Amino acid sequence: MAFDIKDLPEADRLQIHESLTAWRESGVEDPLLPLDVDLDGDGIADAFGLDAKGNLELRPGQPIKDTVYVSEGDDIPAVE
Repeated sequence: MAFDIKDLPEADRLQIHESLTAWRESGVEDPLLPLDVDLDGDGIADAFGLDAKGNLELRPGQPIKDTVYVSEGDDIPAVE
């Protein structure tokens, strides 16, 4: 992958890390936060996650169903 987490602004890294840590502390064993893009070109969106030590890492090829993505329905077009 050409993208490195260190390329993100520090404030973004901290917010993502804090969010994933909160999910983990709430009982989600392996929380993943989906990216809106496919960084490695395999056709599946990638995600941010935490490694065993709690450090922020990129996880390639993570299906959206395996992430902690929460939708309020406003991002899903209405079917008529």
